[in-house]
Amino acid sequence: MSDLHSRRLREEFKRMLKIYPPKSANIKWVIVDNDLHRYSATIKGKEGTPYENGEWKITIDLPPEYPFKPPIVNFITPIWHPNIAIGETRWKWGSNVCLSLINWNNIGEPGGWKKTITLPSVFEHIEMMLDVYQSSGDSDFPEYLVDPGDPFNPEAGKIMQSNFDGFWEKAVEWTEKFGKNKS
Repeated sequence: MSDLHSRRLREEFKRMLKIYPPKSANIKWVIVDNDLHRYSATIKGKEGTPYENGEWKITIDLPPEYPFKPPIVNFITPIWHPNIAIGETRWKWGSNVCLSLINWNNIGEPGGWKKTITLPSVFEHIEMMLDVYQSSGDSDFPEYLVDPGDPFNPEAGKIMQSNFDGFWEKAVEWTEKFGKNKS
């Protein structure tokens, strides 16, 4: 591992400690096996969303090419969301989350990964993905980080577009079933 790479990993750890202290309210995280490439975290659902009072375990792995390639993010706890796959489905680089910021096909593109993006930004974007609401604009689905038109869970995307209340009900049901299960 180069000195530059090692320094960046240490800087990311320090940023995480500052922005998301380990005992923070919405995101709790730890380093896995003292390896600065591997993080395990729990993200709490926000009030006013179908994920309210739920907690989701995720893993974030920094590839050897980091920061030139984005982190690999996986939800371990099942969640009903159009941009998070169910089961073993993964992108070819290993993530089960469909988010432009970490999509290896979008490196250097607008909205895609750049080496200046930091690990706390990735956590922030994942947290914002769970901030699901029905738009008050012309569209019938949430805006910004939720894209039911380009889903990684096609069924959730279809329901979100055609029946937002039905999507909400199922997301609440999954929150009760999986997001509150502390095992």
